[in-house]
Amino acid sequence: MKSGSNKIAHFNGISFALLIFSIATAFVVPFITVGGIFSIVDVKKMQIPVYFAYFDWIPAILLFVLGVGLAIQSKNKSQSSQKLGLNTQRKGALLLGIGLLLASSWGMDFFIILGASFIIGSWLIRMDSLTIHVISLAIILLSLVLVNLDVPFKFKYFVFDVQVDGVAKLLAFVGFNGYYSIFPWVSIFLSGLAVGKGVLRPRGFFPPTSFIAAFIIVLGYLTNLYCIDLYAQMDSFSAKFLYPFDQFLYQPSFILISIGLGWLIVNFCNHLFELLGDRDWIPKMKELATSKLTMLLVIYLLGSLFMMGFAYSGTIVIGFAHPFLLLTFISLSILATFWGIMVWKRKVNKHAPLEWLIKYISAKDNSGK
Repeated sequence: MKSGSNKIAHFNGISFALLIFSIATAFVVPFITVGGIFSIVDVKKMQIPVYFAYFDWIPAILLFVLGVGLAIQSKNKSQSSQKLGLNTQRKGALLLGIGLLLASSWGMDFFIILGASFIIGSWLIRMDSLTIHVISLAIILLSLVLVNLDVPFKFKYFVFDVQVDGVAKLLAFVGFNGYYSIFPWVSIFLSGLAVGKGVLRPRGFFPPTSFIAAFIIVLGYLTNLYCIDLYAQMDSFSAKFLYPFDQFLYQPSFILISIGLGWLIVNFCNHLFELLGDRDWIPKMKELATSKLTMLLVIYLLGSLFMMGFAYSGTIVIGFAHPFLLLTFISLSILATFWGIMVWKRKVNKHAPLEWLIKYISAKDNSGK
């Protein structure tokens, strides 16, 4: 009975984390792009934001939990690993395609890295936890090597011309040309996949694996100190928050701390829902969590329209001077999106639109049609 309770808590905790951090990511991405969130944190820094890493831990945690969720699916004995890998690959291809369609107008294209993460994850899903951890670390190191080779990096995707731009810029377009580029973000997803492949049973709010997660965070802190000595001190927010939320972290430090935080949060949520047990609202929470990709896409589009509206009217400064306008817009958009999804599920299909499209493509291909 205890084992069954742990298993239910295991799934409920992951669903809760997915819902919370997908909603938080829906806030963060358009907020950072417009710049309004920096006006809330520090009124003195209302110019073009340079502290991109300040809230990046939120989409990073979402990537980590998505990796854990994929690992949980791989443990389902009713579905073959080959079929799961194929479906995951098609999901990644669809998300990557959506990201590329949005690439010309949206610099922080989270769907690019979502698609890349699922595609790469589909290739590694049969491997054991340790092997995936090693691959994740190798990607982190590879990203550092490519950066030191001065591979071109841009904060916005542009139309690509192979004859003019050449191989170097092609590499940049694939791996670096965008804020959420393939390297090193995919390493966070793969770390979540590796953690999910291991032991995730709730064992108190600070189980043995949380000591490993805490060590990774400390290692990230020490790495940042080393990078400061090696390169230079990066400026911090004048707003005084606890480390690491008060400064721009160097890339390896950010990745390590994000992985550690993700692991701690997953362990916390698992045990929390073991204590909560059955609640009437849990099925509804899980239903909303399954609609996360549709919600993210809709907020992506609405956030883009919001930005373009200000840009075309020449009043983009409103996004900085009145950030609560953007906050209100995104909040109402998320509520309206979830309401629309629930109506869709009652009247059209039990799956949200984007999730329905993913399942339709997979089912059609698997049937041999």
